[in-house]
Amino acid sequence: MTVILLSITGASKNTSECDSGGEETRKGGLAAAPSSEPESRRGVFTLRSLLIGLAFTIANVWWVTLVEVRYYILDGSSLPLFVTPVFLLLLLVLANGALSRLSPRAALGQAEMITVYFMTVISTVFASHDLLQNFFGWVTHPFYFSKTEGGWQEMFLRYVPSSLFVTDPETLERWYRGNVPAGQAIRYAGHFLVPLALWGAFFLTLVFMFLCAAVLFRKAWTENERLAFPIIQLPLAMTEPGAPLFKNRLMWTGFAIAFSIGLLNGIHELYPTVPNAPWIKLFDIGQFFTTQPWEAIRTYGMHTNLYPFAIGLAYFIPLDLAFSCWFSYLLSRGYLVAGRAMAWDAPSAGQGWPFVKELSAGSWLGLAAAILWANRKYLRRAFDAAFPSRDHGTAQDADSADPAEARRYRFAFIGLFVGSLLLIGWSRYLGVHPLVAIGFFGILFGLSLAITRVRAEFGVPHEIFYAKPGDTMVILFGPKALGPENLVGMQTMYWFNRGYRSHPMPNLLESLKMGEESSGLRGAAFPFMRLVGVILIACVASLVATYAANYFVTFEAGGKSKATGYKWWIGQESFGPVQNWLRYGQPSHEKNLYFLAGGLGMVGLLAYLRTAFIWWPLHPAGFALGISYAMNYFWMCVFVAWLTKFVIIRYGGMKTHRQVIPFFLGLILGDYTIGSLWSLLALYLQTPTYRIYI
Repeated sequence: MTVILLSITGASKNTSECDSGGEETRKGGLAAAPSSEPESRRGVFTLRSLLIGLAFTIANVWWVTLVEVRYYILDGSSLPLFVTPVFLLLLLVLANGALSRLSPRAALGQAEMITVYFMTVISTVFASHDLLQNFFGWVTHPFYFSKTEGGWQEMFLRYVPSSLFVTDPETLERWYRGNVPAGQAIRYAGHFLVPLALWGAFFLTLVFMFLCAAVLFRKAWTENERLAFPIIQLPLAMTEPGAPLFKNRLMWTGFAIAFSIGLLNGIHELYPTVPNAPWIKLFDIGQFFTTQPWEAIRTYGMHTNLYPFAIGLAYFIPLDLAFSCWFSYLLSRGYLVAGRAMAWDAPSAGQGWPFVKELSAGSWLGLAAAILWANRKYLRRAFDAAFPSRDHGTAQDADSADPAEARRYRFAFIGLFVGSLLLIGWSRYLGVHPLVAIGFFGILFGLSLAITRVRAEFGVPHEIFYAKPGDTMVILFGPKALGPENLVGMQTMYWFNRGYRSHPMPNLLESLKMGEESSGLRGAAFPFMRLVGVILIACVASLVATYAANYFVTFEAGGKSKATGYKWWIGQESFGPVQNWLRYGQPSHEKNLYFLAGGLGMVGLLAYLRTAFIWWPLHPAGFALGISYAMNYFWMCVFVAWLTKFVIIRYGGMKTHRQVIPFFLGLILGDYTIGSLWSLLALYLQTPTYRIYI
């Protein structure tokens, strides 16, 4: 049983290449040049790095808000490795290199640059496509659109406190119409103050609990299992003392290829007579399937692309998981074709097909349960170390013997306990019953744990649009059993659990990992609570900066006018399902449960097959990822990276694999650099330019 669970949680057969995000990957397969000054003399987290990080936080939040809310020209916060923080880190590294030539003692150390970087990453989380951008599209929606949305006011808005929304008619009219300069926008701040304060306190509580969970599992995943953490390899390599990455010709080759493609396509965007490389972007191949039952692919969609950054990121995915991702995606297209052939999607067959929401929720909940079960002994030891009793006071394990680690566990457990009480109290304020709240947030944290584990080990895109706590609760119990108060209360929290592309918990765990890696310190010597303090400061600063940026940008442009990326439709996505549940219920409730159980069972079956047959290629996490929404965009890139990596390892061995890592880091850096430059040009021209993604 334990072997099966280890397989579910990602124990790869390709152990020789699975840890490509380890020490040799971090250094790009190169020998690190010595630093001009010992790192310890520059401090681990310094006041100047904190101040620079706060400045980068404000600049990055406004950049993300302008390009994604005002002009919708980058979408860089939808990727597992955010675009703008990498580009800002590149600028910092270049400026620091120039400074080190003039005054080596004044130059920033790696730990200081990484501090600035992860603060910028945290600011992207808050300002991102899937979090506070959604929130601003949601908090103003119900009372502005209720008069045109079929009786929302009478149907369900009476179940939630009006203080959670912006309700003033004049404020809402000016918000959506726009042309309100900053000086005039201040006049309407009072109508936003209460809902922003309430939701801000709630969201900071939630993020704090994600941080506590990351602290709790940090040692298990970073020290005991030594997961690869592919997402952090580029920033660590960019800030490596001596800059070996920037002296590598393969890196510059990959950089030049990606940069040139983006430059050519961007020029074509402005001057259509210039040739371009259209195959880089999304191309709908579903249009070629015109006969039954293959037309199901056309109905549900299938795209190809060759994003350079995506190929670079996918190269760090272990071979077995990469194969499982693209193969499972193709298998899902076959599943749709089979359904069309059997007429399961015909109108007379009833609602629900293809039940992807249920399959995805079941598979991800299965992964979460397996992770918790596989770590049950670790969690028990952590609790005993945090709160030693007479029975466990003499336990002879490393955690019990390490007072520093015991304090960290105590911080995590107390934080999670207090946060849980606050979440239940918040749920009561929303009208959600405590038992329903426990189920809702239990599912949310289960999904968060699974996402964080999968990303820490594999670094893959994790937009699991089909798996949501509210939808899963409806699948499990049905809308009638939950009642209107619980349904409406859960859907008021839809805005932060819609897609998970910029989920806080993976980024918080990676911040902890980068802090330790860049400092070179471990155990009690590492200033852990100082790192946690910097993260919390970054969270509060990011919240305030994001509030300000969205407030003034949207008032000036208008939510239904010039703000082309403003997500006014999030409110419809939030409350539209409630309208259907209250009016029509959920037909075929048992069938929904069967498919949810089928997703969970498929994960268990694939895990068993991997343990029973050494040759079995499909990874259970790959199945969950393959049927998720992200693979619609990335399956072809994962396939190309998998094939390239397979050939390199097969015919060149692990040595060649390590040697070419800088090339794929260069693909990422080059694509992100040209994408960032085009977005800055778009802000200067005040018109959309080329986007490297979508």
